[in-house]
Amino acid sequence: MSLYVPADLEPLILQMVNAGVFSNPEDVIREALVRLHDDQAHFAKLKSSFDEALAELDRGEGKPLDFAEIKRKVRSLAAAQHP
Repeated sequence: MSLYVPADLEPLILQMVNAGVFSNPEDVIREALVRLHDDQAHFAKLKSSFDEALAELDRGEGKPLDFAEIKRKVRSLAAAQHP
């Protein structure tokens, strides 16, 4: 299979190869497609979770946010990652 690479993307591909990040242009395209696929799968999971959360709210199953508790959790997580 042959692909046309738009002129504005060619320098980016060559830059990655010349910097030694990838061995050849095909590897750059392969990695880009794998990441695109992974991103789309992740987005689909997030959308599904979001849709379910909205459905729960529509059914009256939501609860108010406790911003003080959220701040405590975020600070605790941040402290654990950067002791």
